[in-house]
Amino acid sequence: MANIKLDFWLMCFKRQASEESSGARAKANFKIFDFGSSNTYFFTILPEHNKDLRTLTDSFRNILEGDYCLISTTYEHARPFLVGVRIDWLINQVGSPYSDLEDIIPRVLINWSNQYSLFTLKYSAFQKEYQRAVNPDLLAKSYFLQFLLLLIDDIQTQILSKTEKNFREIDSRRIKEVEAQITSDFKRSTPSISEMAKMAGMSVSKFKILFSELFNSSPHQHILDKKMMYAHGLLQTGKYSITQVAYQVGYHHPSGFTRVFKQKFNYSPNTTYTEKQ
Repeated sequence: MANIKLDFWLMCFKRQASEESSGARAKANFKIFDFGSSNTYFFTILPEHNKDLRTLTDSFRNILEGDYCLISTTYEHARPFLVGVRIDWLINQVGSPYSDLEDIIPRVLINWSNQYSLFTLKYSAFQKEYQRAVNPDLLAKSYFLQFLLLLIDDIQTQILSKTEKNFREIDSRRIKEVEAQITSDFKRSTPSISEMAKMAGMSVSKFKILFSELFNSSPHQHILDKKMMYAHGLLQTGKYSITQVAYQVGYHHPSGFTRVFKQKFNYSPNTTYTEKQ
């Protein structure tokens, strides 16, 4: 199944208090399945014909009351339906303000439009079973409850994904701050991995993984590379001796600096220094 059209909009309904019980209620051109008692938290409309679902909302303005988010589903050869969920009830279920839901629900519907999504598979199965069901109203009510559970689950998944992304951005910023602090003065000894992780406020394993993702290198290798690049730049000025440069990048003995420099550039620091003399 492809080319499913999903739409999303908001509407505020008002009605007088009614003693009418919830359930499937037959109307002239559609059936409405009302879930809830005094306050309908969830309802669905199943039109008899494939028509603009927005136009049907006028037919039940006196039936419902409250602010609802409405989701309509249409497909070229299938029976359309419209779902309404009370905003305050949905916010309570997913634990997120509506300002977030305005952004999240359209993303959920985009995922549902995929022909291989769980929603599409359930929708296709419902369309086939509804035609031959002995009790189509019971089948429809069961399906729409599954729809509601799927909607809540997918919204919560999107919220979790967004939260994890925010936490990841915070962690990345902390690691960059630690890296900037360490590389601001190479004369100081390089902290251990555990000390770096403590500075960033996270575990050693998490710090190592995120640091490698950010800088494509291990913490110590990254800092060592920056040290050597800084040292190379100092030597190229011709103003500093090898001993002075070694001290500037934290080496008390030129021999240790020379060995690491040569491993990095495949030539000794003396080559760079003498070229500038």
